[in-house]
Amino acid sequence: MGNDGGSIPRRIELVKEKQKDIRLNPDLERLAAWFHCALSKQPLEPPIVADALGKLYNQDAVIEYLLDKSAYGDADKICSHIHSMKDTTKLNLTPNPAYSEAATGAATMGNLEQDIKARFICPISMKEMNGKHRFVYFDTCGCVIAEQSLKEIPSKECVTCGKPFENENVIVINPQKEELEGMKAAMEAKKAKAKAAKKAKKAAKAAMPESDTSGAVSPPKDKKRKHHSESPEGPGTPKKLNTSGISSSSAAVVMSKVAQELAEKHKKQELSSAVKSIYAKKDVKGNYLTMGTFNRYA
Repeated sequence: MGNDGGSIPRRIELVKEKQKDIRLNPDLERLAAWFHCALSKQPLEPPIVADALGKLYNQDAVIEYLLDKSAYGDADKICSHIHSMKDTTKLNLTPNPAYSEAATGAATMGNLEQDIKARFICPISMKEMNGKHRFVYFDTCGCVIAEQSLKEIPSKECVTCGKPFENENVIVINPQKEELEGMKAAMEAKKAKAKAAKKAKKAAKAAMPESDTSGAVSPPKDKKRKHHSESPEGPGTPKKLNTSGISSSSAAVVMSKVAQELAEKHKKQELSSAVKSIYAKKDVKGNYLTMGTFNRYA
C-alpha cells in the first residue's frame, strides 16, 4: 500500500537489543567523591564532616538536610542513616601548600588528564587527598591521614593529636563498593552498643540516692521527720533543762546539807525558849507571864 502517509520501520524499532550497561568515567566518579559534597554536589569547603560510611559532606549541607529532609531529592539514598550531627564527625584536615583554587578550577573544567591538586594532604606522608591514595579518619578525634601511614606507624594513639583509638574507630574515606556492607554492619553494631551503654548509665543514675547540686547526699526522709518531731515548739522555744545527768551522790550531799541546816535552826529555837523561861516572871498561880503580861507587871 502506498500513498497512505505510512513509514517503513527501522530494524532498531523491530528488534529488541540487550541494554548496555552504562559505565561512568572513573575519573568523574573520583572527582565527585573526593572534591564535592556527597549531598549538595558542591565543592567541599571547610568545615567538612564525614559519616560512618566514609562519605564527605559540607557541614552546612548536612544541617540544611536535618532541618528540611526534602531539601535534596536524593538524600534518602545518600544519607538516610544521618539523624543528627552526632552521626557525623568533623574532620581535622591538613591544607595542601601547593593547592590553588584557580588552577584546580581550570583543570576541572578542562581535560581530566591534567593532574588536579588536592586541597588537603596527609600530614605524615604528604600524599594528596585526591582519591588516588586511600585515606582514613578517626571518629574519636576527626584527624585524617593516609592508610599507608597508619600501617607504617603501629600505634594506638593518633599521630596528629595523640588521642587513643581502637580498630573500630578507624573509618575508610570513600571505600570500595564491596566494603560498604561491612561498614554498614559495623555502624549498626556501634549504635546498638552506644544505646545499651546509655541505658545502663540511666539505670545506674536512677538507683543512686538523691543529691543536691554541690554533690552532698541528702539525708533520708525518715531522719528529717525525726528531726522535726524532736522540737515541735519551733526554733524560738527555749529548751527544757535536762536533769537526767545529775548523779545520785550529788543529790545525797545536797539533801544532807539541807537536813543539817534544819536541825541547827530547830536547836536554836529550843535554846531561845529555855533562856526565856529562866528570866520570865510567874503570876500568882505560878504560870509564866506572856510578854504583854510581863510588861504590865513590871
